[in-house]
Amino acid sequence: MEASTVTLRGEHVGRFADEFVDAKADERRRSIDKRGVRNVHRYEGSGVTQVTYEEGAAYEESWVMVSVLVEQVDDRTATVVVFVGGGGEGPFKREDLSMTRALVGEESYGESGRFGTVVSDVEEVCASLELEITEG
Repeated sequence: MEASTVTLRGEHVGRFADEFVDAKADERRRSIDKRGVRNVHRYEGSGVTQVTYEEGAAYEESWVMVSVLVEQVDDRTATVVVFVGGGGEGPFKREDLSMTRALVGEESYGESGRFGTVVSDVEEVCASLELEITEG
């Protein structure tokens, strides 16, 4: 399991969860083989929004579960926690049978590679909303 926490600041911080869900839905619609993102769900709580989905890779039959928790701190601040887990881990991983790990590089494979992709997706949504993003 990979996890990271970031703080978002800006005028449009309240729109982050909406924009992130829309970006994942668009990614799903644009996918030729429908293997990039699936099962996008949004759950609302008291001051907290959870976005969950499965993220796959076109080159591996491997899906990971992604959970993005957004806590609205105030009108201009939110805390976002990203969790990514599964896929190339566990008793049925195929890394020893696959050349993918060697061909695409360690950082692009399995859970760690997908974690980097999700963090980049968060950064893209922040840029589109002109939000400042800081770690921790």
